[in-house]
Amino acid sequence: MRFALIGDPISHSLSPALFRAAYRGSLHSYELLYAATIDEAVMRFKNEGFDGLNVTTPYKEDILKYTDKRDHLTDIIGASNLILKEDNLIAAYNTDFFGVKMSIGNYICKGDKVVVLGCGGAGRAAAIAAKAEGCRVTIVNRSESKARIFSESAGINYKNIEHLHNEIKYSTLFINTLSISLDVLDKIDFTGKIVFEANYKSPQLSDIENRCNAKYISGKYWLLNQAVQSFQLFTSSPPDLDSMRLMLDNI
Repeated sequence: MRFALIGDPISHSLSPALFRAAYRGSLHSYELLYAATIDEAVMRFKNEGFDGLNVTTPYKEDILKYTDKRDHLTDIIGASNLILKEDNLIAAYNTDFFGVKMSIGNYICKGDKVVVLGCGGAGRAAAIAAKAEGCRVTIVNRSESKARIFSESAGINYKNIEHLHNEIKYSTLFINTLSISLDVLDKIDFTGKIVFEANYKSPQLSDIENRCNAKYISGKYWLLNQAVQSFQLFTSSPPDLDSMRLMLDNI
């Protein structure tokens, strides 16, 4: 079977190497599908023999208009990071939810306050995953209208970016889902906090364990845990988790 990743940028993605580690010696293939637009990417997906795609920024929301059916998590989150051909239909799934849930489960307790920065597809998945763990979740975003609509539908709190410092002050876990750096984050004291970043390629806060007494969780764990779910959906067989972990540990 043939699989690929679409998005922009994707040139430095670890997903192909992770897939090869997951299914050593198999006939399955996984590649980076470069396309100028999402229309071109989906057209190639349909016409060039692909069976499934992982979807990353900035296509996680726009991909939904090309799908025929969605799983319940995709409906709740309003974004998909995986599409799959099923009986001549294109099905949408969200495995980012599992990427977050499996990454934070050992660090939080029911009732803990979690602050999520960003309300794109990744941010919404993170917020829903933290809520599923029984946490009190607040989503912070620079664009108020988008975050407010989501927070009301999802039953979580919303604050604008001006309240970020105070929200983090009273939180247990901070999840940064932004792909860009924000100056405000360099001015916040994360002492005693747990910090989880989605961006594993160029993280902004990876040095906080040295700067202050805080616990840092790399976005590589998000990548790993969502990939386990993705690859199983793709192939209907479990991946080699130990091999996947070893590959990430050596990068």
